[in-house]
Amino acid sequence: MKKLMKLFTVLAIVMFTSNTFASELGLKMANLNLYAPAAKSKKSSSSSGGIEKGTMQLDVSFNLGSHSGFGKKSAFGFGGVGVGFSPGVTVNFDYAVHSYASVGGYIGFGGGGVAAGGGKIKGAYIGIGARGVFHIYQLISDKAGTKVDPGKLDFYFPFHVGATILIPGKNTGGKTTAGATVGGGLGVRYYFTKNLGIVSEVGWLELALFKVGFSFKF
Repeated sequence: MKKLMKLFTVLAIVMFTSNTFASELGLKMANLNLYAPAAKSKKSSSSSGGIEKGTMQLDVSFNLGSHSGFGKKSAFGFGGVGVGFSPGVTVNFDYAVHSYASVGGYIGFGGGGVAAGGGKIKGAYIGIGARGVFHIYQLISDKAGTKVDPGKLDFYFPFHVGATILIPGKNTGGKTTAGATVGGGLGVRYYFTKNLGIVSEVGWLELALFKVGFSFKF
């Protein structure tokens, strides 16, 4: 009888120590899982509202500083390229064919003192053509990360090719002619909301040297 009691006592001690060890082991494993670092997920341009294939941007800008494009002879009898300050408006439409590239077109018009090849005379101008955009900020954001979300900020390089039609005013004696224009620059868009923001570009642009206006994103 005493031997049987000793056997039960030994079994009870073994079971108690086994359960205690198992409980401590389970607690340690839980702590390890609790403090394990979570895997970082890479933010995509689509989740952040940045440029992605299919994004459309419509800009309506005011021209500050103007040029007459390139041509052997301008509408007013002057040859070469003219640069001046003629107020006008340019409308750009860009369609993203890739997260880093958009293609589209533009149309613009203006009037007042039109500069042409070293001369200046009252008249009007109309511009139309195609353009492409390289979204450099979206590329930097995807590859290296940026503090400002690309859904709000868009630095880009615009390029264009098109035609400028110069229309002389009445009693000027000039003839309506057309010249070619090609160039590029640097642009920036900042969106206050998902679809509305401001835009500015500088360089040898479609009809101007500097533009500022509103941008709509769809």
